[in-house]
Amino acid sequence: MSQAGYLFRLNAELGKRLGRLKNRQGSGNTPDLGSHAEYLANRQLPEGGFPDREGEPDLYYTAFGLRGMALLGILDPRRATRAGEWLAAHLASQATVVDLHALVESCLLVSLAGAPDPLSSASPDWQERLSDLLQTFRTSDGGYGKVPWATSGSTYHSFLVALTHPLMGRQVPDAQGLLSFLAGRERPDGGWVEAPAMRKSGANPTAAALGLRQMLDSPLGHARLEQTAVFLDSLAGTDGGYRANSSIPLSDTLSSFTVAWSLDQHGLAGRIRASALARYLEMVALPGGGFRAGVWDSGDDVEYTFYGLGLSALVHGAEGP
Repeated sequence: MSQAGYLFRLNAELGKRLGRLKNRQGSGNTPDLGSHAEYLANRQLPEGGFPDREGEPDLYYTAFGLRGMALLGILDPRRATRAGEWLAAHLASQATVVDLHALVESCLLVSLAGAPDPLSSASPDWQERLSDLLQTFRTSDGGYGKVPWATSGSTYHSFLVALTHPLMGRQVPDAQGLLSFLAGRERPDGGWVEAPAMRKSGANPTAAALGLRQMLDSPLGHARLEQTAVFLDSLAGTDGGYRANSSIPLSDTLSSFTVAWSLDQHGLAGRIRASALARYLEMVALPGGGFRAGVWDSGDDVEYTFYGLGLSALVHGAEGP
Protein backbone atom coordinates (compact mmCIF):
# COMPACT_ATOMS: atom_id res chain seq x y z
CA MET A 1 0.00 0.00 0.00
CA SER A 2 1.30 3.48 -0.80
CA GLN A 3 1.89 5.72 2.19
CA ALA A 4 -0.54 8.32 0.84
CA GLY A 5 -3.22 5.71 0.32
CA TYR A 6 -3.93 4.78 3.94
CA LEU A 7 -5.90 7.81 5.09
CA PHE A 8 -7.68 8.26 1.77
CA ARG A 9 -8.68 4.60 1.81
CA LEU A 10 -10.00 4.82 5.36
CA ASN A 11 -12.17 7.83 4.59
CA ALA A 12 -13.30 6.50 1.22
CA GLU A 13 -14.16 3.04 2.56
CA LEU A 14 -16.13 4.34 5.51
CA GLY A 15 -17.91 6.88 3.32
CA LYS A 16 -18.87 4.17 0.84
CA ARG A 17 -20.32 1.98 3.57
CA LEU A 18 -22.24 4.88 5.11
CA GLY A 19 -23.61 5.54 1.63
CA ARG A 20 -25.08 2.03 1.67
CA LEU A 21 -26.67 2.79 5.02
CA LYS A 22 -28.36 5.89 3.61
CA ASN A 23 -30.14 3.67 1.11
CA ARG A 24 -31.41 1.46 3.93
CA GLN A 25 -32.71 4.18 6.26
CA GLY A 26 -35.88 3.14 8.03
CA SER A 27 -35.23 -0.59 7.74
CA GLY A 28 -34.50 -2.76 10.75
CA ASN A 29 -32.08 -1.30 13.31
CA THR A 30 -30.24 0.87 10.79
CA PRO A 31 -28.76 3.95 12.54
CA ASP A 32 -30.40 7.31 11.85
CA LEU A 33 -27.65 9.05 9.89
CA GLY A 34 -29.75 12.17 9.44
CA SER A 35 -29.64 12.99 13.14
CA HIS A 36 -25.86 12.57 13.20
CA ALA A 37 -25.49 14.83 10.14
CA GLU A 38 -27.60 17.47 11.86
CA TYR A 39 -25.53 17.10 15.03
CA LEU A 40 -22.27 17.74 13.16
CA ALA A 41 -23.69 20.66 11.19
CA ASN A 42 -24.87 22.29 14.41
CA ARG A 43 -21.53 21.78 16.12
CA GLN A 44 -19.63 23.91 13.61
CA LEU A 45 -18.99 27.24 15.30
CA PRO A 46 -19.85 30.58 13.62
CA GLU A 47 -16.14 31.28 13.07
CA GLY A 48 -15.76 27.96 11.21
CA GLY A 49 -13.97 25.58 13.58
CA PHE A 50 -15.36 22.83 15.80
CA PRO A 51 -15.33 22.90 19.61
CA ASP A 52 -13.69 20.79 22.27
CA ARG A 53 -15.75 19.70 25.25
CA GLU A 54 -15.35 23.11 26.85
CA GLY A 55 -16.86 24.76 23.79
CA GLU A 56 -13.64 26.34 22.51
CA PRO A 57 -12.59 26.01 18.83
CA ASP A 58 -9.82 23.44 18.51
CA LEU A 59 -7.69 22.09 15.65
CA TYR A 60 -7.98 18.49 16.77
CA TYR A 61 -11.76 18.55 17.02
CA THR A 62 -12.07 20.55 13.82
CA ALA A 63 -10.37 17.72 11.92
CA PHE A 64 -12.86 15.21 13.33
CA GLY A 65 -15.81 17.47 12.60
CA LEU A 66 -14.74 17.86 8.98
CA ARG A 67 -14.02 14.14 8.61
CA GLY A 68 -17.46 13.28 9.95
CA MET A 69 -19.13 15.74 7.59
CA ALA A 70 -17.16 14.35 4.66
CA LEU A 71 -18.20 10.78 5.52
CA LEU A 72 -21.85 11.80 5.51
CA GLY A 73 -21.54 13.86 2.32
CA ILE A 74 -22.51 17.16 3.96
CA LEU A 75 -19.16 18.95 3.75
CA ASP A 76 -20.34 21.38 1.05
CA PRO A 77 -18.33 24.39 -0.24
CA ARG A 78 -20.13 26.80 2.10
CA ARG A 79 -19.31 24.84 5.26
CA ALA A 80 -15.82 24.08 4.00
CA THR A 81 -15.13 27.75 3.26
CA ARG A 82 -16.12 28.73 6.80
CA ALA A 83 -13.76 26.09 8.18
CA GLY A 84 -11.00 27.12 5.77
CA GLU A 85 -11.12 30.73 6.91
CA TRP A 86 -10.71 29.61 10.51
CA LEU A 87 -7.87 27.25 9.59
CA ALA A 88 -6.05 29.96 7.60
CA ALA A 89 -6.00 32.11 10.73
CA HIS A 90 -4.28 29.32 12.67
CA LEU A 91 -1.47 28.34 10.30
CA ALA A 92 1.17 29.93 12.53
CA SER A 93 -0.12 28.42 15.79
CA GLN A 94 2.28 26.56 18.02
CA ALA A 95 1.19 22.95 17.81
CA THR A 96 1.84 19.38 18.87
CA VAL A 97 2.14 16.47 16.43
CA VAL A 98 -1.58 15.87 16.99
CA ASP A 99 -2.48 19.43 16.02
CA LEU A 100 -0.05 19.55 13.09
CA HIS A 101 -1.62 16.45 11.58
CA ALA A 102 -5.12 17.81 12.25
CA LEU A 103 -4.24 21.09 10.55
CA VAL A 104 -2.82 19.54 7.38
CA GLU A 105 -5.62 17.00 7.08
CA SER A 106 -8.29 19.66 7.68
CA CYS A 107 -6.84 21.91 4.98
CA LEU A 108 -6.90 19.01 2.53
CA LEU A 109 -10.52 18.15 3.39
CA VAL A 110 -11.55 21.76 2.89
CA SER A 111 -9.85 21.88 -0.52
CA LEU A 112 -11.40 18.59 -1.63
CA ALA A 113 -14.82 19.99 -0.70
CA GLY A 114 -14.38 22.81 -3.23
CA ALA A 115 -13.35 25.65 -0.91
CA PRO A 116 -10.20 27.79 -1.25
CA ASP A 117 -7.08 26.06 0.05
CA PRO A 118 -6.20 27.56 3.48
CA LEU A 119 -2.54 26.72 2.81
CA SER A 120 -2.43 29.07 -0.21
CA SER A 121 -1.48 31.85 2.20
CA ALA A 122 1.29 29.81 3.82
CA SER A 123 4.98 30.22 3.06
CA PRO A 124 5.91 28.66 -0.33
CA ASP A 125 8.26 26.27 1.45
CA TRP A 126 5.74 25.19 4.10
CA GLN A 127 6.16 21.49 3.30
CA GLU A 128 9.90 21.61 3.91
CA ARG A 129 9.51 23.68 7.06
CA LEU A 130 6.84 21.37 8.45
CA SER A 131 8.93 18.31 7.60
CA ASP A 132 11.86 19.84 9.49
CA LEU A 133 9.60 20.64 12.43
CA LEU A 134 8.31 17.08 12.59
CA GLN A 135 11.87 15.79 12.70
CA THR A 136 12.35 17.59 16.03
CA PHE A 137 9.92 15.00 17.44
CA ARG A 138 12.14 12.10 16.29
CA THR A 139 13.52 10.04 19.14
CA SER A 140 16.67 7.97 19.51
CA ASP A 141 14.67 4.71 19.43
CA GLY A 142 13.52 5.45 15.87
CA GLY A 143 10.00 6.63 16.68
CA TYR A 144 8.45 10.04 17.26
CA GLY A 145 7.58 11.55 20.62
CA LYS A 146 4.71 13.61 21.91
CA VAL A 147 6.93 16.66 22.35
CA PRO A 148 10.14 17.80 20.60
CA TRP A 149 13.31 16.04 21.72
CA ALA A 150 11.45 13.45 23.81
CA THR A 151 13.53 10.66 25.32
CA SER A 152 11.39 7.85 23.86
CA GLY A 153 8.94 7.44 21.03
CA SER A 154 5.17 7.03 21.11
CA THR A 155 3.47 4.43 18.93
CA TYR A 156 0.48 6.72 18.39
CA HIS A 157 2.50 9.83 17.57
CA SER A 158 4.77 7.85 15.26
CA PHE A 159 1.65 6.75 13.38
CA LEU A 160 0.43 10.37 13.15
CA VAL A 161 3.76 11.59 11.78
CA ALA A 162 3.67 8.82 9.17
CA LEU A 163 0.15 9.91 8.20
CA THR A 164 1.17 13.57 7.94
CA HIS A 165 4.13 13.29 5.56
CA PRO A 166 2.16 11.97 2.57
CA LEU A 167 -0.48 14.66 3.06
CA MET A 168 2.18 17.24 2.30
CA GLY A 169 3.62 15.29 -0.62
CA ARG A 170 6.57 13.74 1.23
CA GLN A 171 7.67 10.17 1.84
CA VAL A 172 7.92 9.03 5.44
CA PRO A 173 11.62 9.30 6.29
CA ASP A 174 13.62 6.30 7.48
CA ALA A 175 10.91 3.67 7.18
CA GLN A 176 13.28 0.97 8.39
CA GLY A 177 13.97 2.92 11.57
CA LEU A 178 10.24 3.16 12.24
CA LEU A 179 9.81 -0.58 11.75
CA SER A 180 12.65 -1.24 14.19
CA PHE A 181 10.94 1.09 16.64
CA LEU A 182 7.70 -0.88 16.31
CA ALA A 183 9.54 -4.13 16.96
CA GLY A 184 10.54 -2.71 20.33
CA ARG A 185 6.90 -2.04 21.19
CA GLU A 186 5.64 -5.57 20.40
CA ARG A 187 4.58 -7.69 23.34
CA PRO A 188 4.12 -11.46 23.78
CA ASP A 189 0.35 -11.03 24.23
CA GLY A 190 0.04 -10.33 20.50
CA GLY A 191 -0.30 -6.56 20.52
CA TRP A 192 1.74 -3.38 20.85
CA VAL A 193 2.19 -0.85 23.64
CA GLU A 194 2.34 2.93 23.59
CA ALA A 195 5.43 3.43 25.77
CA PRO A 196 8.49 1.23 26.48
CA ALA A 197 7.74 0.58 30.16
CA MET A 198 4.30 -0.88 29.44
CA ARG A 199 3.81 -4.65 29.65
CA LYS A 200 0.21 -5.12 28.51
CA SER A 201 -0.71 -4.19 24.98
CA GLY A 202 -3.56 -1.84 24.15
CA ALA A 203 -6.17 -1.64 21.41
CA ASN A 204 -5.14 1.73 20.08
CA PRO A 205 -1.34 1.35 19.96
CA THR A 206 -1.94 -2.03 18.31
CA ALA A 207 -4.19 -0.44 15.68
CA ALA A 208 -1.60 2.31 15.16
CA ALA A 209 1.19 -0.24 14.72
CA LEU A 210 -0.87 -2.27 12.25
CA GLY A 211 -1.71 0.84 10.25
CA LEU A 212 1.89 2.01 10.24
CA ARG A 213 3.11 -1.37 9.03
CA GLN A 214 0.54 -1.26 6.23
CA MET A 215 1.71 2.21 5.19
CA LEU A 216 5.31 1.03 5.14
CA ASP A 217 4.47 -2.05 3.06
CA SER A 218 5.41 -4.42 5.86
CA PRO A 219 2.23 -6.36 6.72
CA LEU A 220 2.22 -9.11 9.32
CA GLY A 221 2.67 -12.73 8.35
CA HIS A 222 -0.24 -15.12 8.81
CA ALA A 223 0.85 -16.62 12.13
CA ARG A 224 1.67 -13.25 13.70
CA LEU A 225 -1.59 -11.77 12.42
CA GLU A 226 -3.56 -14.62 14.00
CA GLN A 227 -1.86 -13.92 17.32
CA THR A 228 -2.85 -10.26 17.05
CA ALA A 229 -6.43 -11.17 16.12
CA VAL A 230 -6.71 -13.34 19.25
CA PHE A 231 -5.39 -10.46 21.34
CA LEU A 232 -7.87 -7.98 19.84
CA ASP A 233 -10.74 -10.40 20.42
CA SER A 234 -9.73 -10.70 24.07
CA LEU A 235 -10.55 -7.00 24.48
CA ALA A 236 -14.28 -7.59 23.89
CA GLY A 237 -16.25 -6.13 26.78
CA THR A 238 -19.45 -7.28 28.46
CA ASP A 239 -21.13 -4.06 27.26
CA GLY A 240 -20.72 -5.09 23.62
CA GLY A 241 -17.78 -2.94 22.59
CA TYR A 242 -14.03 -3.35 22.84
CA ARG A 243 -11.89 -2.13 25.72
CA ALA A 244 -8.71 -0.05 25.49
CA ASN A 245 -6.80 -2.78 27.36
CA SER A 246 -7.47 -5.86 29.46
CA SER A 247 -7.31 -3.95 32.76
CA ILE A 248 -10.24 -1.66 31.91
CA PRO A 249 -13.73 -3.03 32.66
CA LEU A 250 -15.78 -0.96 30.18
CA SER A 251 -15.50 -0.43 26.44
CA ASP A 252 -15.07 2.86 24.62
CA THR A 253 -16.11 4.00 21.16
CA LEU A 254 -12.58 4.79 19.99
CA SER A 255 -11.19 1.36 20.88
CA SER A 256 -14.28 -0.34 19.47
CA PHE A 257 -13.69 1.40 16.15
CA THR A 258 -9.94 0.78 15.98
CA VAL A 259 -10.33 -2.92 16.79
CA ALA A 260 -13.09 -3.39 14.21
CA TRP A 261 -11.21 -1.38 11.55
CA SER A 262 -7.98 -3.31 12.14
CA LEU A 263 -9.71 -6.67 11.82
CA ASP A 264 -11.67 -5.56 8.76
CA GLN A 265 -8.62 -4.24 6.94
CA HIS A 266 -6.62 -7.40 7.55
CA GLY A 267 -9.20 -9.72 6.02
CA LEU A 268 -10.66 -10.69 9.38
CA ALA A 269 -14.07 -9.01 9.23
CA GLY A 270 -15.66 -12.31 10.23
CA ARG A 271 -13.92 -12.03 13.60
CA ILE A 272 -15.67 -8.75 14.43
CA ARG A 273 -18.39 -9.21 17.06
CA ALA A 274 -20.89 -7.34 14.94
CA SER A 275 -24.08 -8.19 16.84
CA ALA A 276 -22.58 -7.11 20.14
CA LEU A 277 -21.22 -3.92 18.56
CA ALA A 278 -24.64 -3.11 17.11
CA ARG A 279 -26.07 -3.21 20.65
CA TYR A 280 -23.17 -1.11 21.91
CA LEU A 281 -23.80 1.52 19.23
CA GLU A 282 -27.43 1.80 20.30
CA MET A 283 -26.29 2.51 23.86
CA VAL A 284 -23.73 5.22 22.98
CA ALA A 285 -25.73 6.98 20.27
CA LEU A 286 -27.63 10.04 21.48
CA PRO A 287 -31.29 10.45 20.46
CA GLY A 288 -30.65 13.89 18.94
CA GLY A 289 -27.50 12.82 17.09
CA GLY A 290 -23.88 12.33 18.03
CA PHE A 291 -22.09 9.63 20.03
CA ARG A 292 -20.64 9.32 23.51
CA ALA A 293 -17.21 7.94 24.37
CA GLY A 294 -18.85 5.02 26.20
CA VAL A 295 -21.82 4.05 28.31
CA TRP A 296 -20.04 5.72 31.23
CA ASP A 297 -19.76 9.09 29.44
CA SER A 298 -22.24 11.86 30.23
CA GLY A 299 -21.15 14.07 27.32
CA ASP A 300 -20.51 13.95 23.58
CA ASP A 301 -18.21 15.51 21.00
CA VAL A 302 -17.37 15.40 17.30
CA GLU A 303 -14.37 13.09 17.82
CA TYR A 304 -16.45 10.25 19.25
CA THR A 305 -19.19 11.02 16.77
CA PHE A 306 -16.69 10.32 13.99
CA TYR A 307 -15.73 7.03 15.62
CA GLY A 308 -19.39 6.16 16.12
CA LEU A 309 -20.07 6.81 12.46
CA GLY A 310 -17.03 4.75 11.45
CA LEU A 311 -18.13 1.89 13.67
CA SER A 312 -21.66 2.12 12.24
CA ALA A 313 -20.20 1.82 8.76
CA LEU A 314 -18.23 -1.30 9.71
CA VAL A 315 -21.09 -2.97 11.58
CA HIS A 316 -24.06 -2.06 9.37
CA GLY A 317 -22.54 -1.06 6.02
CA ALA A 318 -21.49 -4.40 4.58
CA GLU A 319 -22.42 -5.15 0.99
CA GLY A 320 -25.83 -6.64 0.55
CA PRO A 321 -29.38 -5.88 -0.54
